[in-house]
Amino acid sequence: MNLPDAPKWLYNEFQHAGVDYADVEVARQFETRHRSFRNFEAEFQRIRKRVNLSRDDVVLDLGCGSGAFVIPAAQYCKKVYAVDVSAPMLTILQEKLSENKIENVETVHAGFLTYRHLGEPVDVVVSSIALHHLPDYWKAVALLNIANTLRPGGVFYLLDVVFTFPISDWQNGTQTILEEMSAAAGHEANAHISSEYSSFSWILEGILERVGLKIEQIIDDSNFLRAYVCRKVNPVDKSFDGVSVKQARAIDSAAAEKWNVPTLLLMENAGRSLADVFLANAARLNKDQKPRRVLLCCGKGNNGGDGFVLARRLELEGIECRVVSLVSPDVYKGDALVNLNVLRAMFKDSPEKLIFLSDLPNSLARLHSEITWCDWIVDAILGTGASGPLRSPYDVVAQTLNSSGKPIYSIDLPSGVNADDGSADPNAIRAKLTTTLAVAKTGLITEKAREYVGELFIGDIGVPISSLLEVRQEPA
Repeated sequence: MNLPDAPKWLYNEFQHAGVDYADVEVARQFETRHRSFRNFEAEFQRIRKRVNLSRDDVVLDLGCGSGAFVIPAAQYCKKVYAVDVSAPMLTILQEKLSENKIENVETVHAGFLTYRHLGEPVDVVVSSIALHHLPDYWKAVALLNIANTLRPGGVFYLLDVVFTFPISDWQNGTQTILEEMSAAAGHEANAHISSEYSSFSWILEGILERVGLKIEQIIDDSNFLRAYVCRKVNPVDKSFDGVSVKQARAIDSAAAEKWNVPTLLLMENAGRSLADVFLANAARLNKDQKPRRVLLCCGKGNNGGDGFVLARRLELEGIECRVVSLVSPDVYKGDALVNLNVLRAMFKDSPEKLIFLSDLPNSLARLHSEITWCDWIVDAILGTGASGPLRSPYDVVAQTLNSSGKPIYSIDLPSGVNADDGSADPNAIRAKLTTTLAVAKTGLITEKAREYVGELFIGDIGVPISSLLEVRQEPA
């Protein structure tokens, strides 16, 4: 069991619902019995294509059984974590791994509720015909765990028995499904209906969306099997309208003063989250072209400092970066200056990577040249402290970036958008992607800001949840 401190009231997912796969003999007969109505090889190929499995992917298979997906998946990806509540199933899988000399698979005796991921960030989570062992309440908890395990933009593939008939026709609907299931699975069909927990589609789909798993594709593989391809997004809680700039500052202050989280660490965490979101979404938002060259436009203060950290992290991921500062280097102080100096050391043999254009708009020609070089632009110009119309030279810079035709990634908020009310300067940055830090700002989730924000993600900066909850109770 992967969660040693599990509370006593946690649902016991190790007790069997339906067929008892904790029984060694039943577990050993699983594949033979299921091959009479399932084509495991074809199932794997369908999943591989639907999630676009690649060599760099870290994959988690929840309810892996004896490895029908795990064994072939290991040949296509970097690492597979294989999780199941059945110890006999895992033993069978371990025997197969040893026999096939597969070394990039880690087996874990746990389930949807008790698994806690401790390895590399997960790109793909797969669950095939396993989630129905949990009642709906615990499905919600399980799906939240899955969303929290995935990296931003990661993919979740779910295949399970799902009821799509109207509730008012439950008897006829159930009978129809029983007949089709019985033809395929024999006596297991009755056990499934009577003692397992398949959901209605509208319940399951509502949970997926609520926990931040955006449904991108629904495929009905039969009258009772439905597949979902979902992508992790950061949902904005409909009951919570974000925080004001004043509240956002209070969150940062509480983290530093009450919880002793160093502000330099908060900036580093911000840069990490910004990089995670960008790496997970940039190709999808730019015609499936992986980012190769990124131009970061940085203003003064912490927004520029976050941009410096992001540049360093993207460089470490093999993406070539150039940083254009729109102010003189002697303007930077504190954490932003620390990270600027780190970049200076990192780029000491490549002076073209760190450019100071403090005489804008006179040096617009140089900015145009750098824009031509890149395939993505990062807007790290103005943060939540800025309000009112864009002043020179930021108005001209924003207009230049917007007219470039290059996709723009905004840090915390698009420059020129008011974080409190969503109003925007006519030349405000029009981002394809925005990661706002710690918690959504009120203005970013308004209808009038949508055309500037693009896709909105929330970046974790390591602020204790208690700080967020306390600030939510304070007046804006």
